[in-house]
Amino acid sequence: MKAKKIIYYLLGSTLVVIFFVGILEFSTRTISWVTNKGFWLSLHEFEAFDKTIESKFKWHPFTGVTFRPNISFKGSHPNQKTKSMILVDRYGFLSPGKNLKKEKSANEIRIATIGGSTTANVHLSYEENWPGYLGILVQDALPDNTITVINAGVPGYDTAQSIGNLALRVMPLKPDIVIIYHAYNDLKAIRANIKFNPDYSHIHNTPLGFHQKPDFIIRLLNNSMFYVRTRKKYREYVAKKNFFDNYNNMKLGKNRLANIPKEALLTFKQHIRSLISIAKAEGSKVILSSFVTLHNPHTDFTSPDQIKRLSGLKKVELDMIMHFVPGLQLSSIFDGINKYNDVLKSIAIKEKIGWVDNASFIPHKEKYFVDRVHFSSEGAKCVAENLLPVVLEKLKT
Repeated sequence: MKAKKIIYYLLGSTLVVIFFVGILEFSTRTISWVTNKGFWLSLHEFEAFDKTIESKFKWHPFTGVTFRPNISFKGSHPNQKTKSMILVDRYGFLSPGKNLKKEKSANEIRIATIGGSTTANVHLSYEENWPGYLGILVQDALPDNTITVINAGVPGYDTAQSIGNLALRVMPLKPDIVIIYHAYNDLKAIRANIKFNPDYSHIHNTPLGFHQKPDFIIRLLNNSMFYVRTRKKYREYVAKKNFFDNYNNMKLGKNRLANIPKEALLTFKQHIRSLISIAKAEGSKVILSSFVTLHNPHTDFTSPDQIKRLSGLKKVELDMIMHFVPGLQLSSIFDGINKYNDVLKSIAIKEKIGWVDNASFIPHKEKYFVDRVHFSSEGAKCVAENLLPVVLEKLKT
């Protein structure tokens, strides 16, 4: 009889816990829905190992990962209220909604954009993002032509991945113009205690996008909006609380380099020149753009007073930059961006290809960014408008 009572007690307690957890979860989702955040979790709230993320990408033997073909999903960003519908075509490229044909039609002009997440920008709709908006501007300028933009950007890509991406996935579609937007992700290849390899194999030693999955309980909890939102608040609290400690530790850390290694600079140069050669070999015109950041890379980031004057978003994103580029001190990260942009400019001049200095044209203001490097719709619009005259010039020659 005692055993029966214990079983009933445990069963009753379990049902009560399930009931209250269910009420808590339903209330969280209802409040989220009422406040226009949606009844379901947003894409940016999932962890890299979650099925929701894995369902968007597939393994590729030469680039590591690409978007899965013929899918759609709602893109989002924690600093952006609206969600955008993202479409992927049969080739695994971001799409305006119509399937790209392999053969170009009469009077069709194709523009391909190469880069990482700052080219993909999956929190923006195709038309809001700079490749898609650029296509609209070019179409308006050339109404007698059909303008197709192949957005071949994939989150996480550096120039090593983009070489394979351009050569094997993009060039068979015969773009007339190739626009290259790279720099930031390549800084991740610089590590203090790891031998540098020009193919970046020292950082790509597991399949790109691979993550060790946590225990079943954690994976189950990741489906709970209450848990995910509470976790986010806790992470934000810890990040803000420890910001200056992290700043001092990471700025002066023993495992961070104070200068950009010469071999890294030479490798970036060689990778960019390889991308240009691949495009030119098939008769495509090439345009390079300097890389743009929320923070002014010419700021003196060794000054604590300078850091204190930064806005809330800039402080948080400065912390994120230091986590994203673990091999460099804070000042050397921005020095690297400046040096890589100088490399891009010198190559453009020497190779006599298109050059757009977006880093000089776009203000380092929160209006134009949703985080440290990703554009808001306003920022993306500026990039497209800056590229337009150079694209039109190249199409004339």
